[in-house]
Amino acid sequence: MISLPIEVQLCILKYLNFNQLISVKQTNFYFSNLINKYEGELARKKFREISIININPLFCSVKTIELQSEVSEFTLNDQLKERWQEAIENSIPLFINYVESGVEYVCIKDYKKTYFLNLPNVPKNLEEMIIVRCWMQKLF
Repeated sequence: MISLPIEVQLCILKYLNFNQLISVKQTNFYFSNLINKYEGELARKKFREISIININPLFCSVKTIELQSEVSEFTLNDQLKERWQEAIENSIPLFINYVESGVEYVCIKDYKKTYFLNLPNVPKNLEEMIIVRCWMQKLF
């Protein structure tokens, strides 16, 4: 498949579902890069529901998805860096929370599992902003 033109490779990859794409992505570096580059055109994971919930850690513990930014083709230009720095300085929240106690999670439900993503509501530095952007891009 590597010897085929990229357009043909993409046509073939479009027939795969999300789980099959993950398997192909893990086979080698070339396919991983190809799928990452064109992931907007390929199959995405379907979720039943995405919501923001508030959980008090004293009463309930949840297993969360590890937050980490992945190496991507994202470049932070000066204008965006300036806007993000202003948002950090002004403590602009990612989402509005009406309940002050507990920890906010982005709750992602598919038909078999529930995932909890603990995004920082008020990012404190550029690294956290990049992580938030990476996850928002993955989800939407």
